Amino acid sequence: MKLLFTKEQLQRLANIFDNAGQIFFGTSVLTPIIFGVEKDNKLVVILGLVGMLFCWWVSLRIERLISKI
Repeated sequence: MKLLFTKEQLQRLANIFDNAGQIFFGTSVLTPIIFGVEKDNKLVVILGLVGMLFCWWVSLRIERLISKI
């Protein structure tokens, strides 16, 4: 099986998804909590958590793939 990306490229991609999860966490979750959660902001917090968890999950899946190479 020929890989589309090299191991280093996959590590970089995993790092990008990890950083994207941190951005979701900081902008969508922490900011509304620090400055007060209004009724309209609850959806933003929930979607931010979903985005954060998805990005971190993708990062972990890529890291698992790298460990099998």
